[in-house]
Amino acid sequence: MPNLIKDIKNTMVKKGISEEIFTQFDFSEANYNQPERILTLINQMDKLLSKEQCLSIMEEQGCCTTGKPAKAHSDFGKKYAQKTVEERIGLFEKLETPHKPSCKLNEDGTLSVFWGTGNEGDYKCVCGFMKKLSQPVNVSKTFCGCCGGHARKILQRSLGVKLRLNKIASSAISSKGKKHCEFIFKIN
Repeated sequence: MPNLIKDIKNTMVKKGISEEIFTQFDFSEANYNQPERILTLINQMDKLLSKEQCLSIMEEQGCCTTGKPAKAHSDFGKKYAQKTVEERIGLFEKLETPHKPSCKLNEDGTLSVFWGTGNEGDYKCVCGFMKKLSQPVNVSKTFCGCCGGHARKILQRSLGVKLRLNKIASSAISSKGKKHCEFIFKIN
């Protein structure tokens, strides 16, 4: 299991979070893989960092971005390299992997990415960390940026573009299942 706390800490260092702010975080590695510890760190981020900083840090996270899922997306990207982004999105249903969020281009040129399972009004969080917690649980959408990071990494391979997480429009866990997860990315 990845050490998400350590990964977030390393990303903060790379992003140049000031020493004054950085020292206010609890990065102790005791019980580093317990979801409660992750949520504590996320709550600290929400209090100490700007929304842009939180998104920038969380978009660098994301599990399941290596191995077969990554290869499937890379192969798709190579196969359709001559297609436009819009054409690739249209062909995306041909990709055979469970790690395939649906997506659409928005009128403003951003990309909406939808993730999760369930039906309207009863969506489920797909995050392995969240599944370990007693439900219902109150979770900041900042945490969901980790799943946005997963989607970003795989979609960059498939679509052949650079993406930047711009907004977490909704999440299944923070809406108590009323909304599905929607991540909005700027295409660079």
